[in-house]
Amino acid sequence: MEQRSRVIGNRELFSVVRDTLLEGKRVRVTVEGESMLPFFRSGSTIVLRPIAAEDIRLYNVVFADAGRSFVVHRIIEVGDSHITLLGDGNYITPEVVERKNIYGVVDCSRLHLAMARLWVWLRPVRRWPLAIFRRIIPKK
Repeated sequence: MEQRSRVIGNRELFSVVRDTLLEGKRVRVTVEGESMLPFFRSGSTIVLRPIAAEDIRLYNVVFADAGRSFVVHRIIEVGDSHITLLGDGNYITPEVVERKNIYGVVDCSRLHLAMARLWVWLRPVRRWPLAIFRRIIPKK
């Protein structure tokens, strides 16, 4: 039996993830890239569950449509209609998204959230620890 494979772009793939979350189902995703270092490295597996209103709070990691791309980033500011997200591996260029464009959340432990709070606070100087993490954390 012949196996076929098909390469699709991230936008198309993550549209399927979004639709699956909107159906109320969980989705397992393999992280690619370093935008969430040091908490999630490339090759890590995360589970997204559908978003609930109470999940829109500081330091949670959410799956959102940021316009040009879908992202899995941390909430760093909550407004009435817009939420500001930033990857842990980034120290500039946050994304501002509408609440309605957030579709999933990653359940994180209390320890993870406490460490994330410190990490967000370190944003002005975290380029240096990030440089170290990028050198010592093996890539998959």
